[in-house]
Amino acid sequence: MVWVKSEYAEELAVVSAWLSALIPWSISVAIGELQGGSLIEFHFPFLLLRVLLGVEVPAPNPLILLPWEAIGFYGDAPGPLPFAVWTVGAAVVGLAVLLSLAMYAFEDRFRTARVDPVRVMGGLLLVAAVLHTVASALLQFGALPIEGVQTDAFPGILLPVGVVFQYAFAYTLLRVERVDDPEIDATDGQTESGAVDTEET
Repeated sequence: MVWVKSEYAEELAVVSAWLSALIPWSISVAIGELQGGSLIEFHFPFLLLRVLLGVEVPAPNPLILLPWEAIGFYGDAPGPLPFAVWTVGAAVVGLAVLLSLAMYAFEDRFRTARVDPVRVMGGLLLVAAVLHTVASALLQFGALPIEGVQTDAFPGILLPVGVVFQYAFAYTLLRVERVDDPEIDATDGQTESGAVDTEET
C-alpha cells in the first residue's frame, strides 16, 4: 500500500530526517531502583540526557553526554557496546540530516538525479532504526558474554520511542509512489490499454 504520493515525497524525506534527529530513539526509566531513587535517561540521536531523582552521585545532575562520550562513561556498567552501536546509528542519522539539507538546497538537481534521494533517505533511516534496535536490546537485556566487553542490562525499562518512528518513516519512504517508477509506468500503461480496449468493444 502506498501512503504518500510523489509530489510530497521530498518534503516527507526532509521532515523524516529531522524528526528522526530530534526524537529520542529510546527512553530508559528506573523508578526506585537506584539506592531508593529514580533514573530517567533520554537517548537522543546526538546526545544523552540523564536525570537522577533522590540519588546523590559524583557527577553532574542532570548529565548531558555525546554518544561517543557515553561509551567511556558507561564503560564499566552496563558496558560500552550499546553506546558504540548507538554512535554508529548517530552517524547514520547525521548522514540523513546532511542529505535532507542537500535535498533542500539543490532541489532541482536531485529531481533529475539517477538515484532517488527519497529512497536513499528511507534506506538510511532503516539502517539507523536497525542499529538503534540493537542498542535498545543491549541496554534492556544485555548480551551474551563477549570476552573483554561488559554487556550488562541497564536498570529499569527501555521505551524505544524513536525507533518506532524511524521504522515508520523508512517504510513510508521506501514505499512511496514515484512518477518515474518503471513499475508504476507499466501499471499505468496496462490500465490505459485496458481502458481503450473496453471503449472499442
